[in-house]
Amino acid sequence: MSGYITATFPQEKEQRALELIAELKEILPFVIKLSPSDRKTMPKIDDGRIPFVEKSLLFGKQQPMIVPPFAPLDELTNDLSLFSSLRRVALDLATLSEMVSDTRLAAGSDAYQAALSIYKSAKGASKMGVPGTQSIVDELSKLFDGQGPNGNTTPSTN
Repeated sequence: MSGYITATFPQEKEQRALELIAELKEILPFVIKLSPSDRKTMPKIDDGRIPFVEKSLLFGKQQPMIVPPFAPLDELTNDLSLFSSLRRVALDLATLSEMVSDTRLAAGSDAYQAALSIYKSAKGASKMGVPGTQSIVDELSKLFDGQGPNGNTTPSTN
């Protein structure tokens, strides 16, 4: 047993976390969901292109005659500001999301390993003729039907 994590998450704290996430969604009512196609085809800004956007905005303010009528400077200014603000938020959210995901993975792994040890112990007890243990083995082994290489029904319990 590896014991990656020992923690609890009481229902009231889970509920509070969900409320905070809902509150965050209320704070960000303008966020959108793009299609995979849109994500793939739209031009993207990255750290290397931010100076280009900033300089274009600066030159557009200095020489308004080079700004096309369909690209208003106030919208460019707003978009760049929104991008910068959301980048900071996204970095923190990505870190938190990764930590939640890793913690969930560790807790699941711990639970699964403990369950496998119970299954292995029940199999050993059944082989020794301990009454009632074969029915436990039979019931638990059903949950592995069709899983594993070549449809093996017995999980690895190492």
